[in-house]
Amino acid sequence: MADPSEMYDEFGNYVGPALDSDSDSDDSSAAPSVPSEPDQDEHDLPEDPMQDGELPAPPAQVGAPSAAIVLHEDKQHYPSAARVFGEDVAAAVIDEDSQALEEPIVAPTRTKNFSSSRTRDIDAAGAGGVPPPEYSVPKEYEVALTATPSLLRGVAVVGHLHHGKTALVDLLNDSARAGPSGSRPPLPPRFTDTLQAEQDREMSIKSTPLALAHQTTAGKTFVATFVDCPGHVNFHDESLAAMRAADGVLVCVDAVEGMMIHTEMLLSHALSESLHITLVITKLDRLILELHLPPADAFYKLQHTIDSVNSYIKSKNPLHKLLSPDRGNVAFSSAHHGYAFTTHSFASRYYATAPDAARNNMSAYEFGKRLWGDCYLDPDTRKFKRSNKQFRAKNVPRTFVQFILEPLYKLYTQCLGETEKDAQLALKTVGVDMTKSALRQSARPLIREACVKFFGEGHAAALIDMIVDHVPSPDRAASRKVEKFYSGDQTSEIAEAMRNCDPKGPLMVNIVKLYSSSDGSSFSAFGRIYSGSVRVGDKVRVLGEAFTLDDDEDMAFGQVQGVYMPKGRSLAGVTSLSAGNWIVIDGIDSSIAKTATVTGTSEDCAQAEIFAPLNFFTAGGESAVKIAVEPLNPAELPKMVEGLRRVCKSYPMARTKVEESGEHVLFGVGELYLDCVMHDLRHMYSEVEIKVSDPSVPFCETVIETSSVKCFAETPNQKNKLTFISEPLEDGIGMAIEKGHVDLSKDVKEVGKFFQSNFNWDILSARSVWAFGPGDKGGNILMDDTLPGEVDKQLLDTTKNSIVQGFQWAMREGPLCEEPVRNVKVKLLDAALATQPIMRGGGQVIPTARRAVYSSLLTASPRLMEPVYRMQIQCPNEITGAVLPLLSKRRGHIVKDAPVPGSTFTTMRAYIPVIDSFGFETTLRSFTQGQAMVFSVLDHWNVVPGDPLDSNIILHPLEPSPVPHLAREFLIKTRRRKGLSDNVSIYKFFDESVKEQLMDGDAE
Repeated sequence: MADPSEMYDEFGNYVGPALDSDSDSDDSSAAPSVPSEPDQDEHDLPEDPMQDGELPAPPAQVGAPSAAIVLHEDKQHYPSAARVFGEDVAAAVIDEDSQALEEPIVAPTRTKNFSSSRTRDIDAAGAGGVPPPEYSVPKEYEVALTATPSLLRGVAVVGHLHHGKTALVDLLNDSARAGPSGSRPPLPPRFTDTLQAEQDREMSIKSTPLALAHQTTAGKTFVATFVDCPGHVNFHDESLAAMRAADGVLVCVDAVEGMMIHTEMLLSHALSESLHITLVITKLDRLILELHLPPADAFYKLQHTIDSVNSYIKSKNPLHKLLSPDRGNVAFSSAHHGYAFTTHSFASRYYATAPDAARNNMSAYEFGKRLWGDCYLDPDTRKFKRSNKQFRAKNVPRTFVQFILEPLYKLYTQCLGETEKDAQLALKTVGVDMTKSALRQSARPLIREACVKFFGEGHAAALIDMIVDHVPSPDRAASRKVEKFYSGDQTSEIAEAMRNCDPKGPLMVNIVKLYSSSDGSSFSAFGRIYSGSVRVGDKVRVLGEAFTLDDDEDMAFGQVQGVYMPKGRSLAGVTSLSAGNWIVIDGIDSSIAKTATVTGTSEDCAQAEIFAPLNFFTAGGESAVKIAVEPLNPAELPKMVEGLRRVCKSYPMARTKVEESGEHVLFGVGELYLDCVMHDLRHMYSEVEIKVSDPSVPFCETVIETSSVKCFAETPNQKNKLTFISEPLEDGIGMAIEKGHVDLSKDVKEVGKFFQSNFNWDILSARSVWAFGPGDKGGNILMDDTLPGEVDKQLLDTTKNSIVQGFQWAMREGPLCEEPVRNVKVKLLDAALATQPIMRGGGQVIPTARRAVYSSLLTASPRLMEPVYRMQIQCPNEITGAVLPLLSKRRGHIVKDAPVPGSTFTTMRAYIPVIDSFGFETTLRSFTQGQAMVFSVLDHWNVVPGDPLDSNIILHPLEPSPVPHLAREFLIKTRRRKGLSDNVSIYKFFDESVKEQLMDGDAE
């Protein structure tokens, strides 16, 4: 045997004798001996192995090693996870330190839930395990009442921010629950604030409908649908959507703050839609506990608040009936302390305990009429008088003070200022029996329990009486609604069925709002049924806002998957609902953008047309703030686009636009509005990281002079020639057009009469209006100013549509920076047209008309216009002087300031450009340490100072431009953002002959 040390060299290489080859060893190891079967001889095997048509099976080799080469990375040194844990267990293999320690390797299943609403069964528990409340009226009876339109009411609860709307709806909801108030489990506060964002911000963002069955003081049951609307002025669009479906409004006004800017906007819109108005003076307890006003002064404060509301109503509509407690359309409430009353409900309390002799002299209704205003009760003669000067007794108070405020003040005084024993005895004399444990509570629950017992279990019945008496039922209000908002033939069978609220007529539903599901994956459509009935499983047609009988592109078919009655945080499922009801429908949201009209698929619905889309003129008509958005990861662009589509469904005034550069622009009302939109976009609808640009504003273009020359352009085939001039539009015309006061679809004589009577136009000009633009309600006018002796009118009429399209194009994208045009009158002076129809087609005339209109605008001293906010600032009297310097730095100015009567506040009215308003609210609150509140709404458009075409202006980066240079700065920055060149070539749209005229004029 060789020495092992001689078999290897100094480097460790083998140098010994040759070894056997691997193949030999493999062959020998791969062919073990197989014992033969003892019962089988060689002659028993078939001679030909292929004669049976099958190959012989190879002999089994149990435990034989494989001859295949196994790569290093394929070797399995340890058993697999599937072998250890089983085939049904998923294994995650990750690199070391590739995940954060707080991130789980296997993420748990995540269920999105952004709201406490949309529980699809009234008997199911809502979010957080809180079951829906049990109501005193059974669900079956409530559903049966919905078949009678005269027993239904629809009310929008509106008002300014923190004026007690949601708390008032909570009071109504609590009053409708089953069982005595002491034994009922408490409901979560702000019951109609269903979004988690609303709970976090402690303010309403979305309107929430709530249908309740209530009994009046007479014992008759009605089903009233209340829509709790947000109070912040940025969410004014939610209130407008609710008012479109409602028949009346319940305006809430704080007893201390009085009329505010949003209250004025809401009243103005309610009057424009001819809605019935009722008033609730909320937070009555603030007069007692906060301002410490004596009862007589509290009366004057309440009277001033009501008079200010009436003054505003009278300024907008002198024929509207006034609001007054003695008429029964004004109520008073303190939702935190659990009561609401009218003068008539208080009179009923006195009437119930009065002796028979007093009842025979006067009814409760007559007594209630004498509990307001300059009305006094003579203590000697026991007669009511309009003055107390002739009374022998001195300082006799008004009846409202004597019979309502003084008992209420005494109730508060006993609860807060007397000992436990004295308070118990005093409260017992007025029917309020309080236990010792109740008297030992803190102030708010003690006062609430005492007030609830004093006013009785039906503490909200007074509000129901007021709504039933002063808000019409759907069958009475339908005629006015159809006449005002239905765009179809008013004499058709469909219109007649809607006016009669016919449950067997053609199906017509006006969808006014879309509500997102809890996870944001779908939407429920809320609307009003005007005729017909909606059942689960019905196939319907969904008509969009752009639908017409001539163009049915904006129409889709759908199937009703669910029919519900709105219940705040839950939805009560029903099989069907008929005309006159307010309804929530599932399954038809995919084709609805903002609003829609739902009709049937039968022949009697074939001629159905749409209800008019929502009009936001009281909020400025459009969104005045915009931001550009893009996903952090470009691959997630489709997710963001889908999220933008959904968020525009959820917010009525939100809209998006894609610029030619591919930039996605999101438009909103204000900073808070866009902050809520972006929160929903990031977390609810797209779940992607989004980059947001600095906020900006949309601009408009206008002219301040008449065109210096007659601007004409020839078509590319040189067979047609159009001549235009532009000039400024008279004040007020553009606003009247945008508000819909004039409609070109009506008779020419009627349109001409409007311009003659309102703006002193001559009859020829008034009847020569061709179009408004951009769109049907744009604030620009195209007029035919051609003479019959110079132009063939019949030939001109054949190209009218093409010229109008060119005009609309020019008004939609102006020549300065492709922004819309406002307040411009464009006149067609001459038109030389080819006689052959093929030579004057749309492809020839439309771009030529646009080019000629552009040239007329550029020769009329074009200017930029910017949006301006109307601002209301509320602050204490001692810090009013600190507000003016902050406004002056941002080109703002104060137009009015006045103290709020009976309080320590001052209210200021101011104007500020929107582009300079960003961050103003934060700055003001920081400067005043949170004592000032700011509310802004788009009011009008102003011309930006300076000439945007002045190329001599030099802009310095990172330096604020002086006021005369702002127009040039806005122009250049807007064009750069859109990918356009800095300078506007005024000769780009001119023909050669027009250029020569302009050059000759410049030389002279």
